[in-house]
Amino acid sequence: MVAIAHLLADRLPVVTMLTSPSWSEDMVHWFASLWQTVLEWASQPHIRAALLAWIITFAIIVIIILGLGFGPAGIFAGSLAAIFQSVMYGGFTPAGGVFALLTSVGMLGLLVPWVLVIAVVIATAVAGIVLWVGVGQ
Repeated sequence: MVAIAHLLADRLPVVTMLTSPSWSEDMVHWFASLWQTVLEWASQPHIRAALLAWIITFAIIVIIILGLGFGPAGIFAGSLAAIFQSVMYGGFTPAGGVFALLTSVGMLGLLVPWVLVIAVVIATAVAGIVLWVGVGQ
């Protein structure tokens, strides 16, 4: 372990860089220039269209899937899941079915990560299509 520390101290100017007063100024300048580059890139009309398509698609997918009514407290009253359960099953929900599985996944908190993954994938596909078609150019 000591040999690695000596190698790093001898070969890399880490200590000199960290103790240099200009190091923090250089980092601030680097982040500022990076932020400016990102803003310039995002201000292009076709990029704005793709970003807007991504945001709208992501929000719609999340609202639709989470709006079905499977949550951490069970089935939300008045939701599509509650209506489906009362119409199709009445007072009896069969164990091991899709409805029971979705209820369990929602109550365990496993639904939200999957909803986010699905929404990101679909929103990215929509944004890619918007870029490919050339909206905003």
